[in-house]
Amino acid sequence: MPVMPRGVYAALFLMLFVLEFAAGYYVSHVVGYVHSDAMSRVANAFYVLYSQDPHLGAIGFVWNPLPSMVELLFLVFYPLYTPLASSALAGVLMSSVFAGMTAVLLARAAVDFGLSRTFAVILSISFSCNPFIFLFGANGLSDAPFICFIMSAVIHLCHWMTRRRVGSLIKVGFLLALAFWTRYEAVPLGAAVALAILLIVLWVPVWEPQAKTINRDLKFKLFHIEGTWALTMAPIFYSGLLWIWLNYLIMGNAFYFLNSEYSNVAQAQGLGTEQQFVDMMGNPLLGIWFIMKKTVYYSAPLACVVLLRLWNRRWLIWDFLVLLLLFVSILALQFYMLMKGTSYGWFRYFMYVFPITVAWLPYELSRVRRSFVNYSIVLAGMLASIMILTSALMNPDIAPDENKYLHAAQYAADQEIEKEVAHYLDTELGNANILMDSYSAYAIILNSKHPDKFLITSDLNFRSSLEDPVGKGVDFILSPKPNKSSALSADNQLYANFYENGMPWTKLYKEFGGRWRLYQIVRGGEAETK
Repeated sequence: MPVMPRGVYAALFLMLFVLEFAAGYYVSHVVGYVHSDAMSRVANAFYVLYSQDPHLGAIGFVWNPLPSMVELLFLVFYPLYTPLASSALAGVLMSSVFAGMTAVLLARAAVDFGLSRTFAVILSISFSCNPFIFLFGANGLSDAPFICFIMSAVIHLCHWMTRRRVGSLIKVGFLLALAFWTRYEAVPLGAAVALAILLIVLWVPVWEPQAKTINRDLKFKLFHIEGTWALTMAPIFYSGLLWIWLNYLIMGNAFYFLNSEYSNVAQAQGLGTEQQFVDMMGNPLLGIWFIMKKTVYYSAPLACVVLLRLWNRRWLIWDFLVLLLLFVSILALQFYMLMKGTSYGWFRYFMYVFPITVAWLPYELSRVRRSFVNYSIVLAGMLASIMILTSALMNPDIAPDENKYLHAAQYAADQEIEKEVAHYLDTELGNANILMDSYSAYAIILNSKHPDKFLITSDLNFRSSLEDPVGKGVDFILSPKPNKSSALSADNQLYANFYENGMPWTKLYKEFGGRWRLYQIVRGGEAETK
């Protein structure tokens, strides 16, 4: 079996990390465009350290906290370099690190399955430097760590399928748990792994010669499945229970992450006005067609597996069903959400089938003869993926969210308003007590030089201050214009049409670009206006 020098792995990691961070630094800091979700994740970590009421619970209970927990490590240095927050470079560092780790784990998987070292490096680079995948290592979103965890989980599942070693199962279990702490798509993937274990134990043969003595009795296999499920599913199962318990303990609602005013369900309320999604609700055929049109762009590696099976006459092997289960698992969640009207169906939501299948490729090649044809099928598929996904990236009709990075300067101009608001609040209202919902105002908070002066959503006295701003000494409320594609801010939820009309005890103080209004609290006299 070939052995890869550690220096090659180190070089792979450093190359990807440096390239990813350089690209992310340029777009986020030099050009000035940051994806809203990436900045929001950084903000969640930021509140833990630098808000008016710093505490770990400020990290939030809607989105999975692991990416923000990693960003905490980088934000420790915020006082020395403020762009870690204001340009969300902590998020860029986070995603760049995981992109480098993914490059290493894919190359190592290829070597561990007995493939050549040259092929291992080419496979790793062809995946990591695919422009579409590369983007997620540079943009600070949660996709880079999620891809790293699910690819590693698939690789170790393949190891277990080949050798039936308990250590591989333990790794799968903890990797699924880490994936859960990153994105909720880990839940259907975990269910698929549970079904895959059943298939593997019952029908997939063990490849190592010493494993031939394993008892093949059905009763033994059922006990084997039970024990394997307990070992593999325990970490993600208890992670889910812990997350529910923390939501109940701190937020008073065990399913706060699922049904709160800031949850995905609340953010998707605007889908009721978009005819395409209204038509899909309750219409399975339209939903399946929508998913197929998105997924086909990511399916070249799956086509490679099919071609390898046909060329090598392996089409009757049960392990292909394992791959199909993993492939459709996250798609099934999207299907359910589309039927319920709770998913915007962004192009990247269907991306995970691509890394899952690529992670399977080293195992697939290990089961066939090492030949030019077999290697060429895989490399041709990776090249086809680069061409297909690059064309998708360049087409705003296919990938509108990702295409913004090709026009970053245009969208950076749209984000200048939050920087202007932050500057105004710092220079003109330095000593004022300003209340704002951080769900909407995170970019303002991160761009302020004095973020600890704001009264924000994670502060323990936020709700009582919002309900009685006059009595609690609030001087101003900053209100965002309601957006149909997002949940309402706390002020607009509590006081209907607050942005438009204010309240009798407020007076409009200043408006910013038609997107933010600053209301001054009136106390026994006429408020000043500007």
